[in-house]
Amino acid sequence: MAIERDPNFPSDLDIQPLASASSDADARFDSVAQEGAIRTYGIAGRIWEASHAMLAYLDPESVMDFDPLPPTTTSPDSRHDITAIELGSGTGELGLQEVHATSRRYPTHILCSDLIYFPALLAPLLRSLLHLTSPPFVDEASQKPAVVILSYKMRSLVKETPFWTAFGLWFQFEPVLAKRRRNASSKEYHGEIEEGQLWTRFSPGDPTDETFVLVARRRPESLKWTIPEEDPPLLSGVGAYLSDLPKSDDQFEQLLLMGTDLS
Repeated sequence: MAIERDPNFPSDLDIQPLASASSDADARFDSVAQEGAIRTYGIAGRIWEASHAMLAYLDPESVMDFDPLPPTTTSPDSRHDITAIELGSGTGELGLQEVHATSRRYPTHILCSDLIYFPALLAPLLRSLLHLTSPPFVDEASQKPAVVILSYKMRSLVKETPFWTAFGLWFQFEPVLAKRRRNASSKEYHGEIEEGQLWTRFSPGDPTDETFVLVARRRPESLKWTIPEEDPPLLSGVGAYLSDLPKSDDQFEQLLLMGTDLS
């Protein structure tokens, strides 16, 4: 009888802690802390690169202007209460980003940082997102499910594509674009953009780094669809558009074909 191996401890596990991009990083998440966490939790003990992209997007003191605007923006016209769920946080570096939680019953945002990599976990991830954007987590009066914000680093597109082709059937999503503000020294939002700048896909690290921050919203009509109970039918598109036939979505493929520079 074969012994089932813990996916967090693959046979060739050889990973190093991720150095923080911030000089004042919390000691709970520094290299020493990660080394201990990796020994205890394996892959789940390391802080992964896409978490930095999420933190940079949510930073209310950012010198960048974003489209779509982050929920933490300091724009007077965009301030609102936030009730956020951090899904599958692992070591939880996103906990460093203070998000004001209120007594509201319904979540407004779901944060997903570097969760799309294990093929066996793609269907459970999609199922969790569907449940959290369905009643009873949605206000029946407003019928507005929580907005999903994903930071994603592409590692093996062949293995990760099944998530995107199924996810796009239930959610509409777009990449976060960014421009540097003209008044970049100020920590307040002025909405001023340096003349001649183009919107580019937001990736705060190496420009060649295939890291994305994506904002997704549940398709309104999908709230009436039946979510398959088994993982293979869910990833193959069964249930979407009230059909039991397999199907797929090409939003992510189109995003890749568009390239990184948008004007």
